[in-house]
Amino acid sequence: MGTGTIGFVVFGLYLLTMVLIGLLTARQQSRAEDLWVAGRRFGLPVMVLSLMAAVMHGGSILSGVAFAGAFGGVAILPFISFAAGFLVILLFFARKLRVMGAFTISDYMGERFASPPLRAFTAIVVLTSSVVYLIAQIRGMGFLLESLLGLSPQTSMAIGTCLFVFYVALGGMLAVIWTNIAQFVFMWIGLLVTMPAVVGTVGGWTETLQQAEAVAPGWTSVLGTSWNWTYLLSWWLVWFVAYATRIELITKVFVARDANIARFALPTTCLLVIGFLLYGNLYLGAAARITVWEGLRTPDQAFPELLRFVLSPALTAVALTGIASAAMSTTDSLLLLSGAAVAHDLLRKGYDEPRGIVRDERTYLIASRAAIVAVGAIAFLAALRTPELILAIVSYAVAMVGAAFFFPLLFGLTSRRTTPAAALASSVGGFATTVVWTAMTLAGSPTAAAVHPIVPGLAVGLVLILAITPLSRPTPAPALARFFSDRERAGAAPR
Repeated sequence: MGTGTIGFVVFGLYLLTMVLIGLLTARQQSRAEDLWVAGRRFGLPVMVLSLMAAVMHGGSILSGVAFAGAFGGVAILPFISFAAGFLVILLFFARKLRVMGAFTISDYMGERFASPPLRAFTAIVVLTSSVVYLIAQIRGMGFLLESLLGLSPQTSMAIGTCLFVFYVALGGMLAVIWTNIAQFVFMWIGLLVTMPAVVGTVGGWTETLQQAEAVAPGWTSVLGTSWNWTYLLSWWLVWFVAYATRIELITKVFVARDANIARFALPTTCLLVIGFLLYGNLYLGAAARITVWEGLRTPDQAFPELLRFVLSPALTAVALTGIASAAMSTTDSLLLLSGAAVAHDLLRKGYDEPRGIVRDERTYLIASRAAIVAVGAIAFLAALRTPELILAIVSYAVAMVGAAFFFPLLFGLTSRRTTPAAALASSVGGFATTVVWTAMTLAGSPTAAAVHPIVPGLAVGLVLILAITPLSRPTPAPALARFFSDRERAGAAPR
């Protein structure tokens, strides 16, 4: 049998598993809390596995191999950013976010600053960035399923989109958690199947890096094959802020059984993921550069073509299924966040509660599921016409989130002085600047292309939050009481 035939068999088994999880978890969705945070029931092992799956997804492998293969040594920067970003969540965000008992990041923004406009704007940012992020993930699935099933890219993207929309809309966060764990297992089967064949073809770590340097001079340098220091530093900043504000990671803090589990899960996940990235990105990127780089239609094809080069058709099908399954482990979290942004933040908190409207819980479940389907459809249609490198698309999405949320999160959880007006201005200004700079970059502006969009976005956000805080009214004391102990409030009081 060829790869396509075997691929249908292997992927069919995976498809059946995901559908079964969606159907079983759908039976446990009777309240909005069940859909969005799975009843806050998970302990440390499940938290670590689900967090790892959210970071170590198929898109990170596909785009990571493409990025490392194309540029070389600069691919190490996200590892450092990842560790530093997780440290920020661990030290400043995790405990207070879990203790507040929220559903979404918009809950934090709205309640910490007692600001309905900020809550609504946060929901809009989540929706916008999720669509951009989903475009990249859908494209990644399309490349993988195209190689696995032998179908057209458009059909492959449609199959992947329909699958994750189905189980997320039915099973909510509970389905996301359990499918993430199943996808994590599938992914590691794929990687372990691949490892001996790649080592046997290109050699060990040192030998492979030496060969990559020989075929692409500069590949092993800090700047890689074509980068400058300005863009390198801005790229590091992108991923540091991205991981510190990554909404699908922060949201999973809300599903932990208690604050201690949320905090302990983060460093454990960080150490395990860094080990994975060194193999799953840097080493495989070097191997792809040596073996299959010439003749690729796009760098995003590097990993599937590497598998075809080193594996038999049967093992290629197993490996591609593993990576394709993991490509959905971030996608489903983003879809769920989009549904919560519409049903919980905009409909319930933004419209109904201020007007005293009381609706049945089923209404919010239906609204959330409808939003999930709509966002999935929009992202799929946009993915059909997006030629950018997958990792570049992801970087634009995380830049929007980082510029909008980083300083309101950091200042809002560490200083009671940060005011609602300052947080709103920082969020709106940072987001708008990043979007405009991204548009200029895509339009070919040399000035914009020299610096990643997150740099001007963060700069504007920081200036606004610092400048407006002393000039505006403080957050009401009852709102602050949820985030600051008596000792913290006393220590921050004016002298």
